[in-house]
Formats: sequence, structure tokens, C-alpha cells
Amino acid sequence: MKTLASEVGIEEEKHLILLTLNDYLQGRPVKDIERLRGAFHPDSHIRTIIDGKLVQWTLPQYLDLVAEATIQECQPKLLSYTWDGDTGAAHVQLTFATFRFIDRFNLVKLDGKWLIVDKVSYRQELP
Repeated sequence: MKTLASEVGIEEEKHLILLTLNDYLQGRPVKDIERLRGAFHPDSHIRTIIDGKLVQWTLPQYLDLVAEATIQECQPKLLSYTWDGDTGAAHVQLTFATFRFIDRFNLVKLDGKWLIVDKVSYRQELP
């Protein structure tokens, strides 16, 4: 049976998760490095496939790549998210003029804050 207290807890968790995901979705398109840094755990890893090979970066390496990227118009979108206890997952996309990134995140809640600990990304070229 759901109680008012559990409903409040669910809404609070949703709010906290969305704060982190919005830091990524709003920070990445404009290269707001500090906002991005705040969305990730310092030991997180970012992975993708390039030319059929797994490529991975530490958070500092990834943030350096983002800082060097050209700012382009982007439409960020949260596709889904879920959580159980202190772990969660999210699925987002960033659509640019000629391509989109489709990202899957693993999340953890530490000290009352949700953080991305792992990002797997796919780049889809658009017609």
C-alpha cells in the first residue's frame, strides 16, 4: 500500500534524478563544463564505438573533448529513467543538425545526490 510519505519520497527522488540529468542535457550543448562535471561522479567513464572499436575516456578526458567541440544548435531530450534504491539508469539523446548522440547512463545516489557513473554513447548520422 502506498502512503503519502512514500509518494513524497518518490517525487523527491524523481526531482533529484532530474536535476542531474538536466545538468547534462542543458550543460552539454552549450559546453558548460562545470555543470557537466557536477552531473558525473569524478571516477566515471564514457564509452562509445568508433570505427568498430571500443573507445573510452575518463571524465577529465571527456570534458576536455567537450570543451574543444564546436557549439551547435542542439535539441536535448530525456527518453526515460528509472531507479531502485541508490542505483538508476537513464536514456537521453542530443540531436544536432546532422547527427544525434544517444546516451545510456548508469546512476548512483551518493550523499543525497544522483551522479552519472557510466555513460555509453552511440552517434547516429542523420540524413
